[in-house]
Amino acid sequence: MNGDDSNMRELDEAEYDAVWDDFYGKFDFKPSVDGPFPAIKEPRDSITFKFRENYTDSDIDNLAKSISTAFVECGVELEEVYYLDWQHDCYALAPTEIQGSWATGFPDGDYAIFLSKDMAFGTFGHPWENSICVFGDRFVKALLTVSPSILEYSIRNSGCYAEPMRQ
Repeated sequence: MNGDDSNMRELDEAEYDAVWDDFYGKFDFKPSVDGPFPAIKEPRDSITFKFRENYTDSDIDNLAKSISTAFVECGVELEEVYYLDWQHDCYALAPTEIQGSWATGFPDGDYAIFLSKDMAFGTFGHPWENSICVFGDRFVKALLTVSPSILEYSIRNSGCYAEPMRQ
């Protein structure tokens, strides 16, 4: 995994607060180590996947590449998207810059969130559930097309628990 962040714009305090306030409001975000899970109200057009237990750095890189590809497929390759890392600095970057940055979408100890600027699509990585919610109809379809290697099976569809569906 590359640590390059030269093409990432750190959110200033006002934008940071505004984006997090919008996220808390839109997704009814309730952070907690102990649950209940999920920590957000998952959108209607979402699928939440469990991560494989024995993943590698290559799998995490593949996740970042898949997220980048899905954003591009949704037509926002020239726009910035948000990368929110709970309790840390947050950034805006072009989707084409995701691959090769440290912002992978994998929740390595904190929530990891990619969002389009209008918050209509993106990902919500949950570190304690070991899962990622992918939302926005076109975004879900685009991500499923590239099928990230780290995804094991789905645990929820549109916020409702489902029989596991192997990826």
